[in-house]
Amino acid sequence: MMVFTGAWAQTHDGTAIPGQANVAAYGNDGSVYMVEGTTIPLYALPDPVYHSAWDYTTATWTLTDGFIWIWSEATGTLTFSQNSAEDNYVAISSVAGDAAGSPYTVNVLERAPAAYGGCDDGVGTDITINVVTTPAITFGALDGTTPQFCEGVGLPADVIAVISGGWRNYRVAWSLEIATLAGSPLAKDFYYDDENGLNPAAGQKYAQEYTEAVPATVAAAGDYNIMTVGSFEVIDNKPTVYTYQLTSINDQALRFGNFIALAGDASVAGAFDYNAFTGATGTYTIQVNPAPTTGPIYHIPATWAN
Repeated sequence: MMVFTGAWAQTHDGTAIPGQANVAAYGNDGSVYMVEGTTIPLYALPDPVYHSAWDYTTATWTLTDGFIWIWSEATGTLTFSQNSAEDNYVAISSVAGDAAGSPYTVNVLERAPAAYGGCDDGVGTDITINVVTTPAITFGALDGTTPQFCEGVGLPADVIAVISGGWRNYRVAWSLEIATLAGSPLAKDFYYDDENGLNPAAGQKYAQEYTEAVPATVAAAGDYNIMTVGSFEVIDNKPTVYTYQLTSINDQALRFGNFIALAGDASVAGAFDYNAFTGATGTYTIQVNPAPTTGPIYHIPATWAN
């Protein structure tokens, strides 16, 4: 260990790793996901003999001078942001369209300086970067439609939104407005907390009991039923409209893209980026109409021309 004395003992501080409180929890299972257009952090564990002072448990990023980390990706698609070659930390970025060529293999090679023989292991270490499209949610063919139903007849049992892109562990938010119609022409007059007509109000509001203001958790992409009312009721014997509005979505891979900015702190759900709905409007409106009451037939009064 004489090599660590004298001029060869020069050191410098590497870049502090984001989420330093959680550095021990970084995964090293050989693969990671990211959404195209985002940036994620990676670090290579430095050789413990040559960099004995580097210690994630104390957030000590001390590296021995002259050692370099060479990051590469064979297709040249992904980009690397490294403060210097003598830094074992790198941020990797993708752009829109990169999902088409996924997965990518990223390699890092630690190489010693000439003072230590200029050695490296020849192969380095690989990690698989899975780039996915941005998560999206839509009503598909239902988007922007307002089907008309008669009270109690043919009403939908489900309200299906379709999740696509992303990876897994989606967070989905939407709102539901329940309102009655009155006047000629018909226009919204009152808004309610639920389909039973609770707490009517003249001003717009959302049915809080049935609105996912706090994003719902969805495990996987595909059809997702967001119907939240017990049934579609007519309120106050007026035409009643139920308007579902898709608000936003993210997934775990998109949240990975927030890791650097949040320094690894995942405790505040609202701090993550969300994508707006896709499609023309992101709305699906169900109108339920009461049956008209047929009135009595009037005739010439019996006393006329008596």
